Amino acid sequence: MMKEKNDDTFLARWLADTLTEEEKLRFENSEEYQDYLHIIESVDLMEAPSFDKKSVLKSIQQKQQIAEPKVRKIRTSWLYSAAAVILLFVGFSYFYVNADTNFETTFGDQMTVTLPDGSEAILNAKTTLSYNKNSWDSNRNIVLDGEAYFKVEKGEKFTVTTTSGTVEVLGTQFNVLTDDAIFEVKCHEGKVKVTSKNQETAILTQGNAFSFINGETTSWNFNTNDASWRDGESNFREMPIKHVITALQDQYGVQFNVDSIDTKQRFTGTFSHKNLKLALRTVFVPMEISYTFKDEKTVILKKAK
Repeated sequence: MMKEKNDDTFLARWLADTLTEEEKLRFENSEEYQDYLHIIESVDLMEAPSFDKKSVLKSIQQKQQIAEPKVRKIRTSWLYSAAAVILLFVGFSYFYVNADTNFETTFGDQMTVTLPDGSEAILNAKTTLSYNKNSWDSNRNIVLDGEAYFKVEKGEKFTVTTTSGTVEVLGTQFNVLTDDAIFEVKCHEGKVKVTSKNQETAILTQGNAFSFINGETTSWNFNTNDASWRDGESNFREMPIKHVITALQDQYGVQFNVDSIDTKQRFTGTFSHKNLKLALRTVFVPMEISYTFKDEKTVILKKAK
């Protein structure tokens, strides 16, 4: 029997890979080593974060009790102790890595989120944002789906991750929009590095904008004093009408029937968040698209004759 078995920290140090070379070699040559490997393999089969410790331990015992002529018996109490240490270690690690803080807005809603370092994220309607509060000090990473305006405090690298690309900053104010095949970034202050999912990069400073839409990359300049969604007015530049319709749905909670129009055509302009009928007229009249209310929450779009 190894003397390390009486050391309460031994298994934890083994799992953390902090054993000395002498301890590791002696342990790997011991009779107990293979039993611990069986435990690790059993734990790896669990689906975190939800698992049944008793079932796992029972499974481990059953594996150990399979009749094999040359397999020796080990102490059940020690097996339980080893499994408990491993389960605790894996469970804590999973919790730490996945301890996300989540925020979500609904139709026509906005929300200001103060991040752990004092940075701010203002979320537009139908947007989700999450970050890991436990690792924030060493990894300021935001996961975003929707649209948000960021005011970032200076410090370590700050990253916004979306399905369509990433934005990296040190201290600045910028807007990120992501929706399906759309990724748009506007820099209002400071400097940001943008990387689209096809690995095209751009460095943006105040008044610079970048978009990656349906595989097409575009850069342009904008007036930082223009009204934005934070002021109750959404604005677009060469945006597929499909996304503009989604933005209308998000702000007003209505649904659109788009079967009779080409949703790939592009729209440049604005719409107000305060009056639905005015917003519909502002968007669809210039596009020569007619709109009819089927009911209070459903709008049918057709190509105007």
